[in-house]
This record gives sequence, structure tokens and C-alpha cells, in this order.
Amino acid sequence: MALPKIEYPTYTIQLQSVKDPVRFRPFLVKEQKLLMMAVESTNPETIVHALVQIINNCVLDEIDVTKLPLVDLEFFFLNLRARSVGENVDIYFKCKNIVEEKECDMVIDMSVDLLNEVQIINLAAAKKIMFNNKIGVLMRYPSINQLKIEDEDPVQAQVRLMVDCIDKIFDEESVIDADESSEEELIEFVNNLSSNDYDKLLSFTKTTPTVQYSKQHNCPRCGFEHNMVLEGLNDFFL
Repeated sequence: MALPKIEYPTYTIQLQSVKDPVRFRPFLVKEQKLLMMAVESTNPETIVHALVQIINNCVLDEIDVTKLPLVDLEFFFLNLRARSVGENVDIYFKCKNIVEEKECDMVIDMSVDLLNEVQIINLAAAKKIMFNNKIGVLMRYPSINQLKIEDEDPVQAQVRLMVDCIDKIFDEESVIDADESSEEELIEFVNNLSSNDYDKLLSFTKTTPTVQYSKQHNCPRCGFEHNMVLEGLNDFFL
């Protein structure tokens, strides 16, 4: 006799890069195990693989999770976690306020409502950047590849982020799709920019959308007011 199949609720989410709302189901024990592996891992490749696999397992519409911008991956995962385990996640931190020449050290427990207190910020960043009146680029939000970057050289990591965000390069006569160029060609393009043009790309990468929680929390021991800001999956879970 076949074992009965349990039916699960279906939810929808509106992503920035997908026109129509996307349907998904809560994750099950098998996805919970993948999540535990991601939280415990220090390997970015393992983390990315686990997150992509969890969302792939749970999404009910045809989307390519590997091509989602990082902000969509973050927002999707937080909503998926909220619908699967619970809307609230408890986060602990120590009060570092100096009281009588010593740190307070009170452990503060804050509960974050993933559905109602987490928002996407920086959606208004202009994607078209002109270097002069003829040549410019169209930018895109960073991809999940940025979770994998481990460059020891912060400048090189910065260049790779810029390259990842370039969607098209254009002049008066042509438009070149960045995906049709090699990473080496794009890095050379960025390295040959003037300092002023480089700063334009840098400004875009520093203001790309991300998920954020921001709220004031008072220490119950010393009363110090903490402005707590969490951004990205690392702050929430990893």
C-alpha cells in the first residue's frame, strides 16, 4: 500500500528580477538538513550550493535560481525560512557600552520578524552609467557569485564585483553583452578606466539593494540605546 502524501500550503513572493509573483512551498526536513549544513559551513561554495538547492527544491514555478540577483536570493530565502520554520528569528548580542570604566557585557536577545521588519533598501540606484557622451555601461545587481568571493586582496575583490555587475557596454554604434566577453576582458576594461569613471562603478556596487533590518534596542541593564542593523544573509544566519 502506498504511503499517504501530505499536502503543504503554497505561498507567493514578488522578486525584483521576475515579473510575476513566484510560488513556493515551505521547506521540509531534507531542506532543513541542508540549511544546517550551510549555517555550519565556512566554505562559501558549500553555502551557495545549499541555498540554491533549498530554493530550487521549494520553488513551484519555472525560474533559474542560479541567475537570480543576490538581493532576490536573500529576500527569497528569508521569506522561505519564515514560512517554513517561523516568522521570528532570535539574535543575541553583547552590550559594549562602558559603565564605570567597564563594558556592560549584558547579553541582549532581540527577535526579528522576517516578514514585517526586514526590507529591501537601495532599489533606486541608477543602472545606466556614462563615462563620456559616447561610451557607457548598463549595470545589473550583483549575482549569487558574490557569496563565493574570498579574495585576500580587497581591491581585486572590488574589481570582480564591478565586473559581475556590468550587464552591457555600449557606444554610439554598438552594444556589447557582458556575458559574451570573458572575465579577463572585462577586468581589463575596468582597469583601463580613469579614476573618476572607476569611482562611478564603485559607487554603484556600494549602493546595490540588500535585505536589511534596522531597529533601536535598549540594554535592560544600563539603558544604552543600540541602533541594530542587520544586512544580508551573513548577518541573519551564516
